[in-house]
Amino acid sequence: MIRSTKTAILFIAGTLALSGCAWLGASEAPRDDTGAIDKKTNADAFSIRVGDCINDPGEGNIDRVPVVPCAEPHELEVFHEFSIQTADYPETQEAMDELTFEQCDPSFRTFVGRSYEDSRLDYTSMQPTKSSWADGDRLVHCLVTDPESPKITGSLAGANQ
Repeated sequence: MIRSTKTAILFIAGTLALSGCAWLGASEAPRDDTGAIDKKTNADAFSIRVGDCINDPGEGNIDRVPVVPCAEPHELEVFHEFSIQTADYPETQEAMDELTFEQCDPSFRTFVGRSYEDSRLDYTSMQPTKSSWADGDRLVHCLVTDPESPKITGSLAGANQ
């Protein structure tokens, strides 16, 4: 796959957005003693972190995500997270996507073990919305997936694919 195609997928899928209003029934991601998710459940979107595995939470404002132990079949894995350091919300979705790309792309190599350009894997992101930004949300999650496999079992960390 060429970079422009994969980048287009990132920007289209980049519409996943964290919502600033926490869903009342959402809870912290359940973790074992090592910090790994140990139970399949819906968890607060702000409780996921690098190395966590999830299923597709859908599009739009995301308050909770379906977390899954990485040993079980899943669709996405968090490979990087960062806080946006600009004072104002980006003026366009393209500007938000560029900020995301600048952080996710180099982190992809570190996590997967191969550059994004040379990988068969793909990624997307969950980004703040204008309303969650107003509530102080600056967190972006970068999520790796395998477009050739609808469900992944295990981690893609160091996959070198």
